[in-house]
Amino acid sequence: MPERTCRGAVPVCNGEHVDAMLTIPQTVRLRGRDTEMRTLGAALDGARARRGTSLLLTGGPGTGKTALLDHVRADTDDFTVLSTAGVNDESDVPMAGLQRLLTPVEAAVGLLAEPRRGHVREALLHGTPVDRFVLGTGLLDLLTQAAEERPLLLVVDDADLIDRPSLEALAFVARRLGPTRVALVMAARDALDRTTTGESTPCGPRPLVPGVDEHVLGPLDTRSVHDVLTDTAPATPAQPVRSALVAASHGNPAAVLGHIGALTPDQLGGASPLPEPLMLPVRLRSRILEPVRDLPETTRHLLLLTALGEDVSLGDLLTAADTREPEALEPAEERGMVRVRADTVQLTDPLLRDALAQDAPVSRAREAHRALAAVTDRGRAPVAFARHTAEGAAGPDADLADGVEKAARRAGRVDGRRAASLAYERAARLTPDPDTRACRTASAAYQACMAGDTGRSADLLARARPLVVSDRRRAIVDLIDAQLAIRDQNSIDVAERLLRVGRELVPHDRHLALRAFVRSADSASLAGDPVRHRHAVDLALPLVRPDDPETMHRMVDFLQGCAVSFRGDYRGSTPILRRALHLADGDAGPSELIWAGIAGLRLGDDPFVHRVMTRAVEGGQARGERATMPAALGFLVFSEFWSGRFPSAAGTALTGLRASRSSGQSIWATHHLASLAMVAAIQGDVETCQLRARAVAAQAGEKSLGLAAAVASWGSAVLELSRGNAAEAFLRLRSLANAGPGQGHPTMRMLTAPHFVEAATRMGEAEWAAASLAGYRRWAESVQSPSTLALAARCEGLLSSGDEATEYFENALALHRTGGDDDVEHARTQLLFGAHLRRARLPGRAREHLHNAQESFERFGARLWVRQTRAELRALGTADRGPDLPAASELTAQQQQIARLVAEGATNREVAAHMFISPRTVEHHLRGIFRKLNIRSRVDLARLFN
Repeated sequence: MPERTCRGAVPVCNGEHVDAMLTIPQTVRLRGRDTEMRTLGAALDGARARRGTSLLLTGGPGTGKTALLDHVRADTDDFTVLSTAGVNDESDVPMAGLQRLLTPVEAAVGLLAEPRRGHVREALLHGTPVDRFVLGTGLLDLLTQAAEERPLLLVVDDADLIDRPSLEALAFVARRLGPTRVALVMAARDALDRTTTGESTPCGPRPLVPGVDEHVLGPLDTRSVHDVLTDTAPATPAQPVRSALVAASHGNPAAVLGHIGALTPDQLGGASPLPEPLMLPVRLRSRILEPVRDLPETTRHLLLLTALGEDVSLGDLLTAADTREPEALEPAEERGMVRVRADTVQLTDPLLRDALAQDAPVSRAREAHRALAAVTDRGRAPVAFARHTAEGAAGPDADLADGVEKAARRAGRVDGRRAASLAYERAARLTPDPDTRACRTASAAYQACMAGDTGRSADLLARARPLVVSDRRRAIVDLIDAQLAIRDQNSIDVAERLLRVGRELVPHDRHLALRAFVRSADSASLAGDPVRHRHAVDLALPLVRPDDPETMHRMVDFLQGCAVSFRGDYRGSTPILRRALHLADGDAGPSELIWAGIAGLRLGDDPFVHRVMTRAVEGGQARGERATMPAALGFLVFSEFWSGRFPSAAGTALTGLRASRSSGQSIWATHHLASLAMVAAIQGDVETCQLRARAVAAQAGEKSLGLAAAVASWGSAVLELSRGNAAEAFLRLRSLANAGPGQGHPTMRMLTAPHFVEAATRMGEAEWAAASLAGYRRWAESVQSPSTLALAARCEGLLSSGDEATEYFENALALHRTGGDDDVEHARTQLLFGAHLRRARLPGRAREHLHNAQESFERFGARLWVRQTRAELRALGTADRGPDLPAASELTAQQQQIARLVAEGATNREVAAHMFISPRTVEHHLRGIFRKLNIRSRVDLARLFN
């Protein structure tokens, strides 16, 4: 029975009170309904202030109407609450709804004056029809009196099921609540659902409660659905699972909760594949289908065909239904269930589509699929053809399976990897021969792997493996499985595994064996392991023959060029890597574009890298290759770093992090987190950089990710350098020189040289700086990139003095201008050159470069470098000093700079490194600063500056 409740005290004729407590459900946060909750809150506030309010909440099944009513009742400790809900069995019993609502205050009817008292009593006790005006005014008097002691809240759920006389009486009252302390809140199905009860007019659905504000509950937005998942899931869903649940719920809260409740912990965590399709809860499905059940049989059949066929032309739909009467669809059109756009029939509610498909008996659904397969063009719509053919088959059928496999190949070209995977899986299910079924299941697994659907791919491989009978097919299954492992397992282990798989493939398929070795080299490179990388190269080189396709030759060039570069032979690697750039020629796939881009990174050709990685991202999106997106975005971030596009790099890294998590690629998620640590370092966000770097260190250690560890360590060093902590930066970067596989990366040791030279020279470690510069200079001279040559010249300037240093810095700036694509490093060169000119007592020239540097740093949000630049400007006696210091006129410019650094917590050694002076000189100046400012300690100095 519906709940009939009253909370609070209502006066009755003998002065006593009727008390009944409303049971409130456990409070939960309602997501995505902030607007509605504010409206309900305003209605309660209005009633408290004698501004009676009425409103109606409408929406489809499962949209949260009842939850909102529960919410408003939970917020009414100072109210008397009367509530009820409509019941289908009593919808034709006059006054049944009103009697259930008002029974708790029935005794108060005696307080009414005649004739209203009699009319109200007759209506409530006997359901006797009475004059509507007299009844309405009597009810209004009754509620007004009941609300005198405490405000009154009336709550009516499922108002569309309330009998018509009761609803009309409530509507009469609702339009006259203005001067009362009464709030009336009703909830009902939306107008289209209500057309099943005949509540419509020639102009459209009839208003349920005319004159009362109606608030329609639409679907939740994506963010709110994610919040519901976070609030209610018993365990944290894996990102791909979360994405699937969000898509399947279509913004319906009840669907979200139903899907969560139907999944096992392994399915929620991504360890087991999700059921396909995700089934709607039975109760919700039944409510959604209520408007369909009284439609004519032909109309219902057309709706089922529309649901199973999705976007079907009207002609094909009628042919599949074996009818020539398009007017058979009109009852569904009139109720807003379907619309016809450009001769295509579409269901207006995606949940109705799911409910129709899931509710159909198996035999009827199979018959509908066969009819749809007969009208589907396999060339134009291969995915639909494969689905209808497979779902319409009574059992395995070799001829049907062959046709579906052809459609699967077409689907891969037209609709992308996931569509191809589903079609191959359907072909496999139709295949009687076990070996052929294993081949098609493996193809489905590979397509799912490339689509980024890791869990589904693993499940398909598990199904294929027991069916495999040949060594070749077994090796192919192992290759796909190893490619899944690249995403989430230890990189060194995966590199070894791919070497074994490649060896197994050599006798059967040289091209696949070569790809296995390239993937092994990729994994070894992610680990920063040149030895295993070399093993993969040594096994790959003999595979390629003179008459093999050009792509195979370029793949070998890529492997060999990277291996030679790993050895530090940059002059020898450059021509080989330049040949590998041709992997990007023509209609190259995302993987080939990524390999070409990596070759471009090793050549310092950032514009080329940016172009091909952008193509890889766009190509991956076009092909539905979510698997390649994280890597393409990761190397795109590198190109943006090294071309000074830091704001763009931050956005790309965030996109890459989301793509990595959604496709279950924790390896690349760690890489993107390392990139974001570098972004935070450049922006001077100390806490964020340190937090991200620590997370990367932990993840990289577990998965042997030397490249990610090196990038995060580099970011930490950049942060310390920008804070003036040259010693810490020097130690971090020096540790990379000795870091083994899984902890560092040979290429990163070379690329970090410009920062290492800066830190080492500040620390007086000229030998370390010179040794680091030597390797970097060899690379810069080999690739002849203006940006890399500029950084090499800057390093020479840091290691030189006097006019020689000035010449190197000027050469570096000229090269920066030639390259024109690295504003941040250009600004850092200007900062370092300005500092050199200041020490050389050339303030005019120093000021020009420092102002330019400051402007660039401010544009990029690099606040710590802005602070360094301002400190240099203050040392020149230039404006932009910030707050004046006490007795500032008594301090020299150099003393002011030292005072500020010490106040910020820098040690004498760190100040010395920052200002290119000795720690003893810092100590001498500090004594003078303390004396002039009449203070005794660093604590006093910090107070003055802060």
